[in-house]
Amino acid sequence: MSSTAQSAQQPTQRPARALLRCGRAARSPLPVLMTALAVLGGCAIVLPLVGMGTRVSWGQLPRLLATPSAQAALWLSIRTCLVSTAICVVLGVPLALLLSRSWPGVRFARVLAVLPMTMPPVVAGIALLSTLGNRGILGAQLRQWGLPIAFSTTAVVIAQVFVSMPFLVVTLEAALRSRDEQAETTARTLGAGPWRVLAQITLPLAAPALVRGTALALGRSLGEFGATIAFAGSKEGVTRTMPLAIYLEREKDTATSLALAAVLIGLSFIIVGATTVDWSRLTGVLPGGPLGRVGQKVSPSSEFPSNDESNGDDSSSTTAASAAPLQGTGRGWGLQVSFELAARGVAIDLEVEAGRTVALVGPNGSGKSTVCSVVAGLLDAENGRVVLGERVLDGPGRFVRAGRRQVALLSQDPGVFTHMSVLGNVVFALRCQGVSRGEATRRARAELAAVGAGHLASRSGSALSGGQAARVALARALATGPRLLVLDEPMSALDVTARQEMRRLVARRCAEEGLTLLLVTHDVLDLTALAEEVVVLDRGRVVEQGPTARVLSAPRSDFIAHLTGTSVLTGVIDGETGAPGLRLPSGRVVHGRPQEDAEGGRAGGREEWDDHDEDLRPGAPGVALVPPDAVALYREAPHGSPRNVLTGRVMGLDRSGALVSVRLELEEGQHLSAAVTAGAVAELGITEGQEILCAIKAVQVRVVARRS
Repeated sequence: MSSTAQSAQQPTQRPARALLRCGRAARSPLPVLMTALAVLGGCAIVLPLVGMGTRVSWGQLPRLLATPSAQAALWLSIRTCLVSTAICVVLGVPLALLLSRSWPGVRFARVLAVLPMTMPPVVAGIALLSTLGNRGILGAQLRQWGLPIAFSTTAVVIAQVFVSMPFLVVTLEAALRSRDEQAETTARTLGAGPWRVLAQITLPLAAPALVRGTALALGRSLGEFGATIAFAGSKEGVTRTMPLAIYLEREKDTATSLALAAVLIGLSFIIVGATTVDWSRLTGVLPGGPLGRVGQKVSPSSEFPSNDESNGDDSSSTTAASAAPLQGTGRGWGLQVSFELAARGVAIDLEVEAGRTVALVGPNGSGKSTVCSVVAGLLDAENGRVVLGERVLDGPGRFVRAGRRQVALLSQDPGVFTHMSVLGNVVFALRCQGVSRGEATRRARAELAAVGAGHLASRSGSALSGGQAARVALARALATGPRLLVLDEPMSALDVTARQEMRRLVARRCAEEGLTLLLVTHDVLDLTALAEEVVVLDRGRVVEQGPTARVLSAPRSDFIAHLTGTSVLTGVIDGETGAPGLRLPSGRVVHGRPQEDAEGGRAGGREEWDDHDEDLRPGAPGVALVPPDAVALYREAPHGSPRNVLTGRVMGLDRSGALVSVRLELEEGQHLSAAVTAGAVAELGITEGQEILCAIKAVQVRVVARRS
């Protein structure tokens, strides 16, 4: 690889920590006033703690804490706090999950969940006493059953749960509500059920918020005073926790109360401080539970290659040859999709033959991703029909959920689970299909080797470049044994080199597996490298369909014309039916090729342009399609008698591979593009704003009628 190409890839290979440092360096400085206020705010928190520290008899601390009353209060607080925190997690996590969703009345429910945080602690104790006290609405009945609650250790735990659980719920609910749900969607397409998605995707990704919320709840339980004294009372060894002991000792034994207060502050500091430590770095283990630890520690020998895509096809061909047989070696199945979604303005009737590659193209909002979501099972077709092979996936009275359709979906975001290792990502997909752990690990290594990512098995999913993440996502998708592979622009975010490697990899794997491929793209190179047939969508309808070569060489839709660089001139039909031309608004005529030379065939679905004889009548609206290689530029009139010689003004020059694309304006609203060599640009002295002669080969101009 040249030095230029290597330097172009350096930003994608820069370590995340280096990028973080760069981001910090680029931050604007904090205004002086804000800095001063921040210092005052810190002083308001720290100074009281420092002041109390000057009063503590640190040398006598062990003796003061060894008294029976201090020991009883300390251990009672620890026991009740641990129990109440466990209850907060068991009840608070489901509550946070429920409150993070949208349902009628959820906003009112969120207010109720926060209310104990704003309520005075004594009021909280009175509320609990009114409910669970000996004369409370529930407490009286519990007392008759021999289960008195008030003024017992159980009451201490209940008081702590009531005041501390909102801290966990609010912290976790906010994180869940603002989360990116792409990882969960990806897990569903891999076959994960609700419990697996929750346990292995949602909660692990929300782990920082869960840990901090749990620490806040534990710290709040440890410091609870008002609700406890009002509901549980103060009985030594039964309900007298450390805050109560500090309050009672304050008048008669100040030294002991200060010692207990110092211990309480120290415990709170340790609890909250533990949430700021990156334990995965200290232990050398990836976060995310058992699946995240599949790769174990990263060894120096598994460092990324200096080139993002090195050890690609070359290494994968060698390793894959010795790997175990891969899943899904059967042929792909044919696809039939027919549905109408009025809310999105999409009505599609599409058929893909088994083992073929069909590309969906069209402008943004034309319905391409909607088709992918319906096929993958992420969206209900609503009275439509989706059939894969002979299996009905979506139809009247039947809906096969995502992940159970034998359809693999790759979207613009690779969706690699960042809390798992690379190997763990692929193992997860296989486990969702019911494969045993040992077999899943073996097959996952084989799939990674087949895409040239075997050396990344122990890497964290968060430490991959774009090209590496795309490879891992492909290996994970193919591990599920799909019959249909749906690619919704998975290469759009990759650099040029990574995109080329990905195209070759997809083409090779689809050929090996015999897969049916549905490809969404805006890149003409994807079409030429992968697609056998192209379907063009516009405003939710199919406007053009046919073999890739014909669609690209003789486009019928405005989108494909611009995608291939073809210039579109508008005007009215001129000339004879057999040899049509196009008269521009200025009166100049652009002659086209004879109609009998035009490629036949009619596009599927509604056509924007049509070249049937009855439509190419003089005076009818029409367009001329001019490919850039049909335009030659001259400073003086060319020799001979070319039929199309028009004067244009140079509007700009752009590099297009080894050629230069010259943008020209023939007249207002009529633009042309010419592809010439850099030498021709220098020889002709082409500069922006210059007028130049444009000779257009009539045999390469296609004149078609335009429907209104």
